[in-house]
Amino acid sequence: MLSYRHGFHAGNFADVFKHFILVYLLNKLKASKPFSFIDPFAAAGKYSLEDPFMNKNKEYLNGISKVLNADISDPLIKNYLDLVRKTNPNKQGNKMAIYPGSCFLAQLALDQDDYIYLSELHNNEFEILKKNFENDSRIVIEKKDAYASLDKMITSYQGTRLVLIDPSYELKNEYDKICKLIKHNAGQFPDVCFLIWYPILEAEKTNAFVKQFIDLKIKNTTNIHIELKNTFLRMQGTGFFIINAPSTMQKDIVPSLDILLHILKDADHFAKINYNVF
Repeated sequence: MLSYRHGFHAGNFADVFKHFILVYLLNKLKASKPFSFIDPFAAAGKYSLEDPFMNKNKEYLNGISKVLNADISDPLIKNYLDLVRKTNPNKQGNKMAIYPGSCFLAQLALDQDDYIYLSELHNNEFEILKKNFENDSRIVIEKKDAYASLDKMITSYQGTRLVLIDPSYELKNEYDKICKLIKHNAGQFPDVCFLIWYPILEAEKTNAFVKQFIDLKIKNTTNIHIELKNTFLRMQGTGFFIINAPSTMQKDIVPSLDILLHILKDADHFAKINYNVF
């Protein structure tokens, strides 16, 4: 039984880093047509600040709200923030009523001749997802298990493909399942770009997962590991594996990541970014 609802966490610091990297990859990769974005853990797609889920913990206050209210000239961060503001056309300045999820950012960032595939297993989230994207002919929405069907999702599209893997990690064996999923699909599709997100909750468990993933020895693997100690969340950082990243990604985004870390970190706690290419 799936119980995770991303609305509780939408717009927090992990979302900011994930969506910044996602928007960078979408803009970089869509230049090569045909282009498809595949999101097999799509959730609801966008989140209202008036929703009780977002209002319970208000994690966005220590995430996207800080970034929106910062003085930022970095063009890559501005690309991401422009899409957040585009989601809120009736709000002035840096005010926000809705935070866009990954698939909503993709809908805004991509061109009319691009393709978007979304899947979600949670019953309520799936119904909301369909409603949020019902009028866009570029988008296919299905209720399928990514662990059983990701290869079929990928083979449905040709050309340049970006696959986002960001499950809830609510299942005890989810880390193992992700490694098996990526080992199979990265081997079968060596030209596909995969963006895999993971939370830093317990150091021992996270370190074991990172080692397990690196030990897969998949070519062209990048690991971005962000420790952000804080008092407002159980999560003490966030991380990403990117397979087949653009060759200029490190040079392009490291300065932007440093800016975001400076804005989002708790002044009294440790924060750092490790960027490694394997």
